[in-house]
Amino acid sequence: MAAPRSSDRNNGEFHRADPAYRRQMQVFLAITVVVGLLALLGLRAWLQRLGAGAQLGDLGSYQAWLHRLLGGLCLMLAAAAGGFSFWLRRMAQASRSERRWPPSSMRTSADVRIRYLTSADSLVGQIQAASLALGLLALALAAWGLWLFWAS
Repeated sequence: MAAPRSSDRNNGEFHRADPAYRRQMQVFLAITVVVGLLALLGLRAWLQRLGAGAQLGDLGSYQAWLHRLLGGLCLMLAAAAGGFSFWLRRMAQASRSERRWPPSSMRTSADVRIRYLTSADSLVGQIQAASLALGLLALALAAWGLWLFWAS
């Protein structure tokens, strides 16, 4: 996201970015990408080894392991979606109490234009709706993951 122009700064207030938080998020993103790549390589090797067993005729074991793998993936995604939903709800509550977006306690990695009063209130409604939808998605993923474990 580009930095605000000097003419924009005169038209409204900005919640200033925290450079330390920006670096922290960049490091977190890099670590996440590396861990994800390692997990994909491990998954590929594990599935090749499991596929070799399936070629020998042990399809029931292959199916059970795939159900467990997909169930675990669903549960991990459900935990991530639930955590993000909880964070969104907290941000919406803080913004509603201050009638300001972003809340003054929120750290950002880029300069963000501050929204006040009714503009912030309408954004709070949208954030709460997103939090509810994400919470429902987390419940559905958790239910599906548990069903996959139970079915295997």
